Amino acid sequence: MNGHPVRERIRHNSTDPGPVAGVGHSYAKAILLGEHTVVHGTPAIAFPLPALPVRAVARPAFAGTEADVLAAGHFRFRTGEAGSASGPRVAVEEALRRWGLGDDIVDVVVECDIPLARGLGSSAACAGAAVRAVAELYGRAVAPGTLYELVQCGEQVAHGRASGIDASAVLASGPIWFHEGTARPMTVGLDAALVIADTGVPGSTQHAVAGVRRVLDRDRAAADRLLAEATDLITAAATDLSGGHAAALGTTMLAFQRLLTELGVSTPHIDTLVTAALDAGAYGAKLTGAGLGGCVLALTATDLAPAVGTALRRAGAVRTWTVPTASLRSDALSLSASRPERETHR
Repeated sequence: MNGHPVRERIRHNSTDPGPVAGVGHSYAKAILLGEHTVVHGTPAIAFPLPALPVRAVARPAFAGTEADVLAAGHFRFRTGEAGSASGPRVAVEEALRRWGLGDDIVDVVVECDIPLARGLGSSAACAGAAVRAVAELYGRAVAPGTLYELVQCGEQVAHGRASGIDASAVLASGPIWFHEGTARPMTVGLDAALVIADTGVPGSTQHAVAGVRRVLDRDRAAADRLLAEATDLITAAATDLSGGHAAALGTTMLAFQRLLTELGVSTPHIDTLVTAALDAGAYGAKLTGAGLGGCVLALTATDLAPAVGTALRRAGAVRTWTVPTASLRSDALSLSASRPERETHR
């Protein structure tokens, strides 16, 4: 395309009431098994959560334009501004640089339904949606590998050393097996439900990752044993997920939770929620994400999911979401309603 792409699109849409906009979408993610150990070379299993979406709108920025009042959960950034840069802004600015448009100023509004600092991939999802929005604004096609690289640029800013699993999972169309920077789709043969419970406590990925590294560096022989055990558990979970072995997968999740406790990223509140899920009949439960807060993931029979969700909320979870495992297939990328489940009698 010759000339300035955005200005050409504005001229071609001169009857529109305002500047043409690009829109991009992405989703939250949850890690089934492999958080923390994936940074140290093990595989991990993760899946996108379209029940928790992100929408970004990108427009060319003009001098003197006033910022709109944003709703709760929304934020905006403008490329090229001074000051500290967020992960989404870094990803967008890198995209513009690669396209030879590094001097262009773009205004991006991000509408995020993902609770922040809960281990659900909010920073990666916001970056993915923002890059897709700017790509649409400029009429650019972005290959999946390039999109992953751009989101990873933002993740390195947001979290320091990022494994890449968040960037892969929020852009995926179904569950993935992630290992050493490469993701491949997984088969789901499970007929069950996953209940995600928000502890209400923000976590810090950088703090948790640093703590795990200290634990592993303290005793390399013990670290090698732990990472080998993690790999065995993750491999078993993949078999259970594809083969439909819910009870076995629940047992594997509990074993991985014990491993994460040994790594120092569980908390008494997380342990309380895990116990509440088990007492309500769940097959298994564990933290998901960085830990030290964030969310708990429980696997349960579908008909028991409401009871498990209620038990988790009564044990202190501020909200829960139920995800049928059948909806995790790549051909069924539409999960349960995005509204969180809460107690109505409180």
